[in-house]
Amino acid sequence: QASIDSQALGPGERAMDSAADAADAPAATGADAAGDDASAKPTGAEAVISFTTKLPEPYVVPEDELVVPGTLMRYGLSEVVNRLLSLDKPVPFDFVVNGEYLRTSVFAYLESHRLSSEKVITLEYVLALSEPEQDQVDEVPDWIAAVTPVQAFPSQCYVAVACDGTARLYSGSQSRLVVRLTDNVLTSVAALPTNGGKGCQVVAGCKDGSLRCCAIQHGGDGSSAVAGPVASLSAPGCQQGVQAVALKEDGSLIASGGWDLDIHLWNTESSLFAKPDAAGAGAKRAAAGGAGAVPKFSLQGHSQVVTGLDFGAPSRFPFTLVSCSWDSSVRVWDIAAACCVCNWTVARAVTSVSMSPIMPPQLATSHEDGHVSLWDIRAPPHPTKQGAVSLDATAGLPLMSAQAPHRRLVSKVAWCPEDAMRLASVSHDGHLCILDPRSPKMPLQSLRLGKTGPDPTKLLCATWLARDALAVGGSDGKVVRVSLNSGKLPTGEES
Repeated sequence: QASIDSQALGPGERAMDSAADAADAPAATGADAAGDDASAKPTGAEAVISFTTKLPEPYVVPEDELVVPGTLMRYGLSEVVNRLLSLDKPVPFDFVVNGEYLRTSVFAYLESHRLSSEKVITLEYVLALSEPEQDQVDEVPDWIAAVTPVQAFPSQCYVAVACDGTARLYSGSQSRLVVRLTDNVLTSVAALPTNGGKGCQVVAGCKDGSLRCCAIQHGGDGSSAVAGPVASLSAPGCQQGVQAVALKEDGSLIASGGWDLDIHLWNTESSLFAKPDAAGAGAKRAAAGGAGAVPKFSLQGHSQVVTGLDFGAPSRFPFTLVSCSWDSSVRVWDIAAACCVCNWTVARAVTSVSMSPIMPPQLATSHEDGHVSLWDIRAPPHPTKQGAVSLDATAGLPLMSAQAPHRRLVSKVAWCPEDAMRLASVSHDGHLCILDPRSPKMPLQSLRLGKTGPDPTKLLCATWLARDALAVGGSDGKVVRVSLNSGKLPTGEES
C-alpha cells in the first residue's frame, strides 16, 4: 500500500488514524477493499464510499462504489486515493462530505447522521495543507500593531506599523524602507495601491487620536522605495486612540474609529499624499496637508470602542461601510446618506470583521473569548446595481458557524481575497489558525509563532499576501512571513 506524507495531519489525528487503521490491518483498502464486485453490500465494520474531485487529470479516480473499512479516517482514505491513482510520489488529500470536512471515521460519520452502513457516502477529495514554512522578515524594538498589503492581490510588498511610531515597507522577505510617521504609538494601518502597483497611499491610526498619511513610491519590488512627507488628520476634540482605519477602494474616502466611539469619514485630498521629492528617503518629512481639515461627517451609534472598519466592495455593497465594536454589534452604514442601515447584535464583543470575497455575501467576526464566527448576510438584490445586494433594515445576519480555535482574545480574522474557503485568525495565545467554512468545528491548521509558555507572544495582526502566503506581527516585534505550502501538485498544477 502506498505511503502518504504524514505532515498533512496533526499529530493527534495521525495517532487516531493510525490506531483506527491498525484495528483493521487485515482488511484491504482501495481496489482490494472493493473486491471483484464493487457494488457488494458491506459486512461487519465496512462502509460504502465513492470518490469525486475537482482536481485536474491525472488526479481523478473513477466514481465507482467501494467497500472500505468503516474505521478509516482521512489519513487512511488518502492512502486509498493514492493507491487508486498509482502516483509515483504520494499526495496528501483531505475529504469533504456534504459541504463539511470529514474529521471522524467513516463509521462515526454514519452514526452521527443516523445513516445506514449501506448508505453510499460521496467523498470529495481536495489537496490537504502540509507543514507551513516560517520566515522571519524583521525584528523591531516595539510591538507590531498592524500589517497590510500595498499592491493588488497577490501583493509582493506590504507595510507594517509598530508601536514605536514607524511604518516599515517590505518586499517578500526583505526590509526596504523605514518611515517615522509619529513619536506616538501607531495602532492600525490601511493602504491603497497607486501608480500601477508601483506606489501606495498609507494611512495609520495613532493612539493620540490622529491619523498619519503618507505616499510611498516603491517601484513594484521595493528596491528603490522612498516616502513623501507625512500629513496629519485629527477630528476636533478627539484625543482618544484610533483603533481602526480603512480606505475606500476608489481612494475617495478615509474612515477611522476608536475609543471616542464615533466613526469619522474624511475626503481624500492630494495634499495628504504628497509625492516624494528629490531629497529622497533621507529627507526630513515635515507635516504637509491636513492642517485644519475636519471630517466630512461622523457616524454615531456604537457604545464602546470601534475595533474594525471595512468599506464594502462597490460591485457588491455600493455606498457601504461595515463597522464592529466591543459593544457586541456589527453595524452597516450608508455612506451616501450618512446613516446606520443595519445594527446586528452578535452576542460577543467583536475585535475585527472581514467580508467574504464572493457572492453570496458572508461575514467573519473575531471575539475576545477566542471564538471566530461566520455569518450569512441575507439581503435583497440591489435595485439598480446588478450583482449587488441592498443592505438595509430588512437584511438579516444568521449565524453559519462559531468555533473557538484560540484560548485567548482573537486580534484579527481575515478572509483570503481570492479564496472564499480560506480565512486566517491570530490571537493573544500566539497561534495563527487557518480556517475553512467547510470545517465549522476546528481549524484546518494551527501554527504556533513566537514564544511559548504561560505568557506567549501576543499575535496582533495578520494579512494575506497571496493565496498561500501571509504576513503576521505581534508583541515580540517580529514580522513573519508564513507560506502554507498547499495546493501544490507534483506536476506543478494548482487546484
